[in-house]
Amino acid sequence: MESKRRKQIVNQLKKALENWDVEKAIKHSKDETQTRDYLINPFFEILNYNKMDDYSHEYIADTEGKRGRRVDMAIYLGKKNPELLVECKKATAKLTDNNFRQLNEYCVYTTSAKIAILTNGVIYNFYTRKSKDGVLIEKPFFSFDLSDYDSTDLDMLALFNRQSIEIDEIIKEAKEINFINYFDDALYKTLSEPSDELLKVINKNMGGKRLSDSIAEQIKELINSISIKTALDKIVQKEVADSNSGIFTTEEEIKAYNVIKTIMAMSSKFKNSDLERITYKDYKGSFKILIDEKQTKSICSIVIKQNVKYIEINGVRNEISDMSVSSLTKFKKELIGSALELLNY
Repeated sequence: MESKRRKQIVNQLKKALENWDVEKAIKHSKDETQTRDYLINPFFEILNYNKMDDYSHEYIADTEGKRGRRVDMAIYLGKKNPELLVECKKATAKLTDNNFRQLNEYCVYTTSAKIAILTNGVIYNFYTRKSKDGVLIEKPFFSFDLSDYDSTDLDMLALFNRQSIEIDEIIKEAKEINFINYFDDALYKTLSEPSDELLKVINKNMGGKRLSDSIAEQIKELINSISIKTALDKIVQKEVADSNSGIFTTEEEIKAYNVIKTIMAMSSKFKNSDLERITYKDYKGSFKILIDEKQTKSICSIVIKQNVKYIEINGVRNEISDMSVSSLTKFKKELIGSALELLNY
């Protein structure tokens, strides 16, 4: 979706949501039927879906050993079979793992559905599959809360506008978000459950030669929150020393760098040799992502102040709420364009 068109949709969504008395709707949604009437249907109407043309309730999705199981909503997008499935709960209910498993079961036996939504009318969790016709990824790639959202959430929600929705574009964006989000989980698992390969690397860096069972157990015991925190402090000190300026590079700035570089890595337009040229440097007042460590080759600048955060690309300043994956990926096209231009300069 073009950036200009997306901004127009965001503005329309913002206005419509501000004019909707959500608190009153929640108050009157005491069961699932009322939740659909007062919250879920109006939510999709704001996204320009028409009940007669775009979706139906109680779609039959037979599951293994169970016939006549019905999905609460099926959204067709002009196709014969549903492209999205929606499982609805009452507004007062918490969305649980059991609810997710129920939705996942429907999707497994409704192979046409590419996106699934679990909602209680207030919170909308969006999921994609692990593979084309496989099970759903357990973690939602996007969550929208009617009672607590910001401009970044609206920007992501705009992708689901009926008049401009492109399923392939959403899946591509979801894939990138899921990849980056799962990095933290993978790193945690790697450190909390160290593999033999990791233990061998650590032992080698300690000057050891053969990794015996007893040495492996000792290294495992040393990998804990205290040793990891000590290593982190040393990394921070090294970054400060390397900058020769006493500037403190924050965790949020490093996260932004990692997200942006991952965006580049997932694009087919970059070679590994290109990615190796992308670095960062912290200056007074801004954090820059650079090509060849040259200030004149700045892909973007990130400024984080107490009351405002923004990313500047090619002289255009864009205010953002945080350095999350969803906040930064909306500038994917501009970031890739800026990087490619500088790499070839």
